[in-house]
Amino acid sequence: MRKHYLIPAAVLSFILASTGGCNSRLDANMATFNASATQIAGSGGIIGTPLAMLTPEPTPPPNLYNLIETGDTLVHAWGQVYGLASGSEFTIYATQQQVADFVIATLQLGGWSDTVKGGSTTIGSGQLRLDVAIVDTADNYGAGTLTCQPTIDGTLGVFKLNPLGAQFGSLQIPNGLTAAMGDATQTALTGAKSELLSKVTIKMISLESETMKVSGTVR
Repeated sequence: MRKHYLIPAAVLSFILASTGGCNSRLDANMATFNASATQIAGSGGIIGTPLAMLTPEPTPPPNLYNLIETGDTLVHAWGQVYGLASGSEFTIYATQQQVADFVIATLQLGGWSDTVKGGSTTIGSGQLRLDVAIVDTADNYGAGTLTCQPTIDGTLGVFKLNPLGAQFGSLQIPNGLTAAMGDATQTALTGAKSELLSKVTIKMISLESETMKVSGTVR
């Protein structure tokens, strides 16, 4: 047993002897540390930010398409959403200008290019107003509006557009224009012009401060 203790003792003696020159530096460092700690304790200050006080970064929702930041188009975002696997969650953020671009393009590509010449949307207070520049059946130029307030049935989860009225003044609008404007608006909000054709279940929709926010799951 004595041999087992002789080797560590010798090693320890060597270490203590070889580090003798470092003791002065170690003592100086410890003195500096102790002085700093005493000063902090006396002032109540804390160096850095305690972990308990750090605010964690918010976790982005899955499949987030923030068009406000990326500048992408709404048609591309809905194309991406409709390509997700069933059960996938998604969220889309878009400006009222991006919504307007989508709605007007949908109308014009849907056969209304001779009637609808342009337009804009106004988003706020849970409502969306679509303003369009049109040429009526008598070749008169003018403007028309369609206002809607979308809701979600809390029990069934069914999306409803809920038109609040349309105004075209004395313009002679062609048959089907108002319905087409409603379909294009619903397509901007859900990716399809009707609940029957939709491939998503909308769980949240917000129309506030010139911004559309919609989220749900793919069916």
